[in-house]
Amino acid sequence: MFEYFKKKKAPKEDDNNVVSLPANDDVVIGYKKKAQDELAYLLNFMESHEKDEELFRYAVKANFIEDDNAEHMWVQVTEFKDGFFIGRLANEPATIKLIKYGDHVKVSRKNVEDWILEDFVTNTKVGHFSRNYIKSNSKQK
Repeated sequence: MFEYFKKKKAPKEDDNNVVSLPANDDVVIGYKKKAQDELAYLLNFMESHEKDEELFRYAVKANFIEDDNAEHMWVQVTEFKDGFFIGRLANEPATIKLIKYGDHVKVSRKNVEDWILEDFVTNTKVGHFSRNYIKSNSKQK
């Protein structure tokens, strides 16, 4: 699940697993609400473990919009500051051209659609609420 966080170069286009869903998909909207409702857990954890960056990894998913194109992509988070998650884009955009894999980006707290906390100490993952739904839709293509 976290292979893309460890890559040194951009994934191959066919490895990017792009899934198309309607903009008003009720299930995705529900997962965003759940992610927002539980975002305090991630923020509290990040704050209490800010010096342990080798033991934990964080990512948030957000919608990036450029002209008429929109893509929901993951950002590997390095810090949270002034209401923004700051990190590197962890996906290679399929239609967006102004940003690319590995670019530094900021995501407003209110725009987080999903999040992941990976704990290397306990080998557990928390969050990633939409994972099974997105995965099931990608296999239907």
